[in-house]
Amino acid sequence: MADETTAGLVWLETIILKPDRSLKTDAAVVKTLKKELTEALAEQGYGAADLKRCVYIIRMKGDFVIAYPTGRSPVLYIGRGSALGRLSTHLSRWLHEIDEFGKDVKIEIRVCRTRRRNRPDLFKNVEADLIAWFAEKYGVIPFFNARREHTYEECADYTNTDAALMMAALGVGKGKRPRWAIAPAPANKNYEVFHRGME
Repeated sequence: MADETTAGLVWLETIILKPDRSLKTDAAVVKTLKKELTEALAEQGYGAADLKRCVYIIRMKGDFVIAYPTGRSPVLYIGRGSALGRLSTHLSRWLHEIDEFGKDVKIEIRVCRTRRRNRPDLFKNVEADLIAWFAEKYGVIPFFNARREHTYEECADYTNTDAALMMAALGVGKGKRPRWAIAPAPANKNYEVFHRGME
């Protein structure tokens, strides 16, 4: 990590979502969550067009974190691309079920806009490095990630501030004291998903 004078990463304010189980169907829950996500980004002045080359981290918020092989983290997934569209897809496919992980578990989303002159693919490097750093620290890639992005790893330099913010996004956070660290057991439908990331 080089100490540069120009940062290339801008982190948006954290977005918190909570599935509303008073709604009768998963489709209704997903629709509500997508609306809340869009509104939360709009309140910060961002629409879909502003978030095309982003990196995002999906985390749990509450008393539970994931018991990874070599540490505890609330991180469930690290992704890249058009943040609004990709997050909406995750909400439809699996993210709306996050509250099944434990009582009062919420969805925490951290979005990072990557901008650096002559580096249109910086977002790919940031995602790859975040996944690699996570694997190094926690002994496995995040729960719902399918693989590492080796091609894009270690291709970018970061300011000390950027590197510190990236590492902070992977951990529990200062002053936070989760009460439980959980991992799926064999009867859990996500058991295979969790263990496929072990190298």
